[in-house]
Order: sequence, then structure tokens, then C-alpha cells
Amino acid sequence: MKKNIIIISIILSFLIIAGCKKVIKTDPSDIDQVSNTLTDPAADNKNPILPGNNIQESGIKDITSHSGEFSITMSGYKGELFIGISNKRFYGTIKFFNWGNGVPQPLTDLKVTEDKIYFKRVIKTKEDLIKYGGTAYFEQDFYGIFTSDKKTIKGYYRYIGTQDNWEAVKK
Repeated sequence: MKKNIIIISIILSFLIIAGCKKVIKTDPSDIDQVSNTLTDPAADNKNPILPGNNIQESGIKDITSHSGEFSITMSGYKGELFIGISNKRFYGTIKFFNWGNGVPQPLTDLKVTEDKIYFKRVIKTKEDLIKYGGTAYFEQDFYGIFTSDKKTIKGYYRYIGTQDNWEAVKK
């Protein structure tokens, strides 16, 4: 009896894991009409698009004001923050000119609302370290507030118990 339960558990676990795969389209021809005018600077690097929150659920009326390229500064590092839209969901990348390999990293857990933004910057695998040029595994949580004209985001980020400021200005 105990052996049968273990076998059933293993089979169910396998079916659940195998059935949870979702393919995310990254081909520019697959981008819907809403995002057709946006370009992903990371597309040439074949970076994955990690979907954020749904546009409709965000409550944002003018999505073009919340998307596009931003110049970002953070603790002496300068780079680009990109927020795009694919399949009616936000996605984004971040890269720094004076850190790592300068390869855009996909944002994880991205959530954009009318006046706020939240995302994570994560390096958690050996492949990430090699691709992005990091020297250690890390996770940074970014919190930001859009100015009323939506041209600037000001916020803070957290990293292993410390907190510092960041700012992004739309290009």
C-alpha cells in the first residue's frame, strides 16, 4: 500500500512538472498590435521575455507613457532600463554600461501600475554569472514611483539588508 502511494506520488509529480511548461513568444512578428511600435533592445541578444503584470489589470490608461527606454543611475552605475509590452503584458530589461558584460538582464516579477513600478534583478545560476558578467549570485528588489509626467522614476532598491536610491529618466 505504501509503495503504491509513493509510485502514484512520483507519477503525479512528473505530470505536474512536465505540464507546467509555457512557451513565451519572442519573435517580433508575434508581438501584438499594442506593442508594435515598441522595440526591445535585448532582442538581438536572444534574451527571454519574462512576462510581468497584465496591462488591463494595471489600471494604466496611457501605456506608452509607462513604456520605452529610460536612462538609469544607481549607486554610481549608469545604464538603460527598458519597459516593453508583449502579449498584453509588461516586460523589461536592465543593463549597466559600467558593470558586467553590458548584456540586458530580463526583469523578474515586474509589476507596473499608474504611479508605481516593482521588479527584481536576479543572478541565480552559473549561466547567469557568465552571460551577464557577475561575480556573485544576488537578488535586488527595486521599488519606484513615476513622476506625474511619467518621464522619471525615482525609487530605492534593496540588496542583502542594505538600501540605496535609483533614478530612471525617459529617453
